[in-house]
Amino acid sequence: MVVAITGLLSYKQNRNQDEEDYQAQRASLQARLSLSLPHGVWQMDDSYTRLTLDAELGWASVVAIRITGDAGLNIGRSRSADNATLRDMAPAEKPSSDDVLLIPIIYQNREKLGTATVYLSRSQLEHRQHMHLLEILLEILLLDGLIFIVMTYNLNRFVFAPLKRLQEALNLAASSDDASALRLEQQGQDEFGAVTHSFNRIVDRISADLAMRTSAEAQARQERDNAKLALRQLVQTQQTLVETEKLASLGSLVAGVAHEINTPVGITLTTASHLATTTLHITEKLDNGGVKKSDFQAYLDTAKECCELILSNAERAANLIHSFKQVAVDQTSEQRRDFQLNDYLNEIVTSLKPRFKRSQTSIAIDCEDDLLLDSYPGAVSQVVTNLLVNALVHGFDEKPGGTIQIHAERCSNSEIRLSVKDDGKGIPAENLNRVFDPFFTTRRGSGGSGLGLHIVYNIIRQRLGGTIEVHSEPGKGSTFTITMPCIAPEITHREARE
Repeated sequence: MVVAITGLLSYKQNRNQDEEDYQAQRASLQARLSLSLPHGVWQMDDSYTRLTLDAELGWASVVAIRITGDAGLNIGRSRSADNATLRDMAPAEKPSSDDVLLIPIIYQNREKLGTATVYLSRSQLEHRQHMHLLEILLEILLLDGLIFIVMTYNLNRFVFAPLKRLQEALNLAASSDDASALRLEQQGQDEFGAVTHSFNRIVDRISADLAMRTSAEAQARQERDNAKLALRQLVQTQQTLVETEKLASLGSLVAGVAHEINTPVGITLTTASHLATTTLHITEKLDNGGVKKSDFQAYLDTAKECCELILSNAERAANLIHSFKQVAVDQTSEQRRDFQLNDYLNEIVTSLKPRFKRSQTSIAIDCEDDLLLDSYPGAVSQVVTNLLVNALVHGFDEKPGGTIQIHAERCSNSEIRLSVKDDGKGIPAENLNRVFDPFFTTRRGSGGSGLGLHIVYNIIRQRLGGTIEVHSEPGKGSTFTITMPCIAPEITHREARE
């Protein structure tokens, strides 16, 4: 680069010098012809004039010179084609040139005799400049070649050869399993010796880091094993809590149904006892022969009333037992069967009436007719029961009043939409994304386990093959919307075990 710049500067300087020389010779030519030509033209001495023109044609840049004036004056001299001889110019001849110099011929500064036209060419000047440029380029190439040879020799001797030795040492060290074997032997005090020393320092640091990392990896593996063990224990505990939650729900159902059955059974027992006493009295009168028509009629009326009471209360108890039996069996089994959703929702609500009766919460069912499902009724019962109890406990805080609406409809040929909506206090916005998380509850101090809605979520996703969404605004109640297929997916053995 330096040589090229130097050559370029030299070329420009030489070109400028040639241009200055050309302009100086041009000015000198003009001065000489202005002095020499007037005498020869005034004397009409053509020989003198031609000699003067031939003398000026000695400058290689002059192509031709023509003198024109009054009285038909037209003298011109030009170079021949081979530039070896000089010749006269034809009157109409116009030589080829790229520069023209017009010199007026004035005799004794008074009378203009004519004009000398000098035809100049810069070709010789440009040829000389081109040759000079080629010389500079040749010098640059020779210098570059010499510099390249010298630099290649020095690089091979002082850079590439030490780098090759260093690379071979690194490859040998990289194939060793022992980090301490990565150290290299320092062979000199030059730059590569400093690099080798720095490399050895890096190796020492890497060896220490590897030792620390090996220890940390062993500790991390131990922590990972401990975490896996803790996770297994947590999963087992969670499964136990889920089963406990299911049994607690079933136990609450049993207690409520038992309390509800107690009334019709008690009425039936009391009525039957009263009927037995009345029958004993009428039998004694019949044995004594003192039975009157009015007594027998009164007995018949009493017997009829007692039979109606016994029949109605026994039927009520039988309905409760049937609903409880179906729901309880479904909740404790994984049996899959066909069932009408409308009838089954009514059975679930009937089994839960004892608990909701105390809080005076009304439950309304709006279900399309002939919604036949091929699914797991126990899972459906668990989901609906948990949602209803969740509304009672969290939506109404066990306070009297409130309405829960259960709506079911077919949203496509293969799916249904089931929603449970209450008009309770609603769910705060910050808790909406956490209601399905395990162990999340706002009533932990009041016996809440935080598993109710988590169980609902898992049953719907894993067992029923559906999805559940919740929408709520504080003070406007909550709505849980379930979308699930009419034909539930098959449960794999792994899911059944989980």
